[in-house]
Amino acid sequence: MIYKKPLNQNQTLLMILNKRLHNSLSKYIIYLKIKYEKNDILEYYNQRWLKIAKEHYYLHKNHMGKFSIIHDSKIYIIKKDFKLDYFKYTGISYQIIELIHQLIKLKNDKYLTKDQGYKYWLNYDDKLYTLLATKITNEMNKHTNPQIKIE
Repeated sequence: MIYKKPLNQNQTLLMILNKRLHNSLSKYIIYLKIKYEKNDILEYYNQRWLKIAKEHYYLHKNHMGKFSIIHDSKIYIIKKDFKLDYFKYTGISYQIIELIHQLIKLKNDKYLTKDQGYKYWLNYDDKLYTLLATKITNEMNKHTNPQIKIE
């Protein structure tokens, strides 16, 4: 038995078009389809870059003094994002993304020795950051969508 590779979407469409149209016209239609799809994909990812990645880099670079903080495990100072576009588009505060980055970077902390226990501090910080993230999200929702509250 000989294995035959299934047709891809463009080959299937070409086969259907060839039943009704001349082969060169069918190929031109497929060419245009591929060209428009590539342009649409490029435009989509350009928009994603502008609305998410570029905005996040801007916020990361300019958030000094505008970040929510934990004084100890009981006192939290919550600040809403200084620029709400990123939150409105993604539904998550850039501050929470920064907290996640801090947890990831904890493993490579040069001041954290094996005796101090990476897992202990990761678990400890994760609990603090989880509560902080919840408070930040609630604060952000007050300013953008008052119906949503996370408990």
